[in-house]
Amino acid sequence: MIGTFVTIPSPQIVEILGLAGFDFVVIDTEHGAINLETTENLIRAAVAGGVCPLVRVSHCDPIAIRQPLDMGAAGVHVPQIESAEQARLAVESATFHPKGNRGLQPYVRAASYRAFPTPEYLAETNRNVSVVLHIEGARGVAAFDEIAGVDGVNVAFLGPYDLSQSLGIPGQVDSPLVRDKMKEIVGAAKDKPVRIGTYCDDVATAWQWRDLGVTYLAVSLDANVLLRGAREMVGAFKNG
Repeated sequence: MIGTFVTIPSPQIVEILGLAGFDFVVIDTEHGAINLETTENLIRAAVAGGVCPLVRVSHCDPIAIRQPLDMGAAGVHVPQIESAEQARLAVESATFHPKGNRGLQPYVRAASYRAFPTPEYLAETNRNVSVVLHIEGARGVAAFDEIAGVDGVNVAFLGPYDLSQSLGIPGQVDSPLVRDKMKEIVGAAKDKPVRIGTYCDDVATAWQWRDLGVTYLAVSLDANVLLRGAREMVGAFKNG
């Protein structure tokens, strides 16, 4: 699966990314200037554009996780997971009884404002919600086996930039030290019931991780896609 991050609060951009053929977008409320009202509109735009909407929440918190799911997000990206306890909190906050204890309000957008029976909504949500946990630091890497063993975790997402910072080499995502730590997780996940995902700056990097067994790939982000495309156009004109 190939997706990209959304940091610009523009429904039009989300629709365009869907029309481009991405499998998913990650609406980034951790780093993007995106509030709750805008998040809901971006989720609507993703559905209109035919792309699966997930939301990166600001932190591992029941309310932060519940709100975008109530708005209709297909899943959440939860940052800075460093322990099995945090992983369990994320899963429980994203799912209803008996899998979790997510707050229940059956008139939300995700439940079609109760246009359908509540039991159907609860069962479908527990079946289909995606919980993507970011392993972004040395402590998370060390606790990977315990995190991956938590029932309900769908994807362990390796964050190369935060990982590089935790290793004392901020921004050096191509360093062998960073790549070796990431490869260690990819290898350890082969006998685990979780997918591995990661962020890639470009398609060439995505191909490298895909060939190593990573199946959930977020490539670049909306601002960079726009900047690179615009630079390419301007450069072609001025140098032509």
